[in-house]
Amino acid sequence: ATAPARAVVPPLARRRRGVAARADGDDDVSTRNSDQGIYMRQITRDERDAEIAWLAGMLKLWLDDEWSIQEPHRDLGMRAAEKCTEMRLEGCEEMGSLVMGVAQELIDFDFSDTFVNAFEVANKCSEILMMREGYEVCCINKDDETRQERYDALVAAGEA
Repeated sequence: ATAPARAVVPPLARRRRGVAARADGDDDVSTRNSDQGIYMRQITRDERDAEIAWLAGMLKLWLDDEWSIQEPHRDLGMRAAEKCTEMRLEGCEEMGSLVMGVAQELIDFDFSDTFVNAFEVANKCSEILMMREGYEVCCINKDDETRQERYDALVAAGEA
């Protein structure tokens, strides 16, 4: 099955949407940023499979970009994406908690052929999600900035 198309929203528009609660008291916003942390938008069960496929693909591409193409990258990306998505479906939206939960899930993964560890993957997972939602992310490079576009091209060509 193909993943549903995602609407393209300019980063600035997404960032404006992601500000804490609205002045009129309506707390129904898709993402929230406060002194208590960064919160991702709530996802639905209908989005589950597409979200896992997208995040797993983005993580695999990051690993392949940073080092070299390795078979464990696919499994590592999938495991991290499944945990992150399940946590979000269970109501966990705060980024710090998502990072810790994903890292905990990956602790027993065999990282011997990946050149990374559980916390690096969990942190990258959070960066990828924040960039998609329009948050400014510290310490990213040119590959990070173009990864979504490159991943979309791979998906369109049937290579991801």
